[in-house]
Amino acid sequence: MAQHLVFVGLGFGGLYTLRQLLGSLPDDSHITAIDARERFVFTPLLYEYLVGELEPDVVAPPFETLLPDDRVDLVQAEVVDLDVRARWVQLDDGRVIDFDTLVVAPGSVAAFHGVPGVQEHAIPFYTFDDAERLQTTLRVKRWAEGDQPVCVVGGGVVGIELAFALAEFLGRREAGGAHPRIVVLEAMGQILRGFSESMRRMTRRKLDEQGIEVRTSIRVLEVDGEGVVFENGGRQRFDVAAVAWTAGIQPNPLLSRFPAERHGRHGIRVERTLQLPGYPYVFVLGDAISYPGRAVGAPLPDTAQAAFQQSEVAAKNILTWIENGLPREAYTYGHLGDFLRISRTEAVADIRSVVLDGAAASIARRAAYLFRLPDWAIRTSAIRQWLR
Repeated sequence: MAQHLVFVGLGFGGLYTLRQLLGSLPDDSHITAIDARERFVFTPLLYEYLVGELEPDVVAPPFETLLPDDRVDLVQAEVVDLDVRARWVQLDDGRVIDFDTLVVAPGSVAAFHGVPGVQEHAIPFYTFDDAERLQTTLRVKRWAEGDQPVCVVGGGVVGIELAFALAEFLGRREAGGAHPRIVVLEAMGQILRGFSESMRRMTRRKLDEQGIEVRTSIRVLEVDGEGVVFENGGRQRFDVAAVAWTAGIQPNPLLSRFPAERHGRHGIRVERTLQLPGYPYVFVLGDAISYPGRAVGAPLPDTAQAAFQQSEVAAKNILTWIENGLPREAYTYGHLGDFLRISRTEAVADIRSVVLDGAAASIARRAAYLFRLPDWAIRTSAIRQWLR
């Protein structure tokens, strides 16, 4: 019997699962892939795009170059509603698409935490459009006038890598001058929570060397067109040239449509086979899930690494489900390491508790990401652009 598979979201989880399935599905399978964007974004390399090290063909290739149009019906739209019992999804243009098997990997959205002015005046840094917007903002600002800082709100890995990229971008535009003033504001008592103490200590040293100022235990109260208002022993503000917002993500609102258990601000609970409990024809992965076979209190990380691993399990189980209805492959997260880009030639890495920095860490980071790029044509382009 012909199967209609519908994929909602083509990030690391959705796209990589689909690409692994293409050569194995029965010929009469009908595949519909839905994403509001026109490009896949390899988010760990957005910093390289911001500073001009890598081009869009590597960091954000169009979906149409990654999916064969003779096998996949690609739909650029947003899914606004769904019913897993009745087996349909509704698009933002009103269309309703029925499915036999559903794969949901909608990713996350930026979390603004109810802070006034953030959505109007700050620039998130999670998508290709965000990177282009920030790049444009930095180019049009007249940095030579005054010493207004560029402010990064959020001291997690995205915020810290972005701070280094901003220092590189602005430093190149102001060659011969002092380090540009980059200020990172972090609400918690330390940056890079979840990283090893050795990696945090090494990164702090690199931040100091770059002249990047880090302020912890800072609660941002408001963002406006001229600056940031924050609390630090009292209400304070300072004027800024631009605000980049990297203060966390939250699950996609689409998850509220699922008849599933949620865990606080994290995703929904799924079986270890990545199937939705009670609905074995629905597979959920990526940032949308929380605890597949894990104890409550230890949520999965919202990382490309986790979604990439899930795609292999999901592809096997979807194929088994279609063939005989008995998926058996269990997903277990295996942490392979942490990487943090410092510059074109430097990084910090923690690979199975071995901490590296400098050129060795940069090479390890590039190698790890190179072999996770979608195909060999993109990998070849990445190598060529890194070597130029």
